[in-house]
Amino acid sequence: MSDAVKRIQELLKLPQKLCKMCGSCCHIATFKGGLSYEQILELIADPESDPIQVDGAKDFLTIFAPYDSHDTVKKIAPEFFEKVMKQVGKPNMSFFRCRYIGEHGGCLIHEDRPLLCRMYPVPHERTLFFPGCGFEEQSIANWNEIKEIVKEVAERHNKSLNT
Repeated sequence: MSDAVKRIQELLKLPQKLCKMCGSCCHIATFKGGLSYEQILELIADPESDPIQVDGAKDFLTIFAPYDSHDTVKKIAPEFFEKVMKQVGKPNMSFFRCRYIGEHGGCLIHEDRPLLCRMYPVPHERTLFFPGCGFEEQSIANWNEIKEIVKEVAERHNKSLNT
């Protein structure tokens, strides 16, 4: 495995110590750039869908349940709701809440939480963070480094093709 691939793998894993344990990302989540609940179900049911995407969608729905309306989400986190709608802007998108949030806001299965939760957040330009999220700064820095690595590898590849 090349050094570039190893470095990207490292950059995709954000240190969990950055988490402020506020639970915001568990109280309000979106799926794959703002798909609606119905679109997720269609993805799962479509025999032409990529099996990896289908498994990811199924995993997501075992953890998260859709909110009944955007109004509910606006009341819970108005600033984040506006941020998502401004960046994603899909009026029919769905927002979700974790099924395992306890009555006091903490995770009921934290020690045994699913891989999806353990991996979150993944540095990417479309990842949206709640105000004050401890992951945001490092995620942006890691994503910028990933983009530079990919650019350098592409340039080296193009040079090798031209020689």
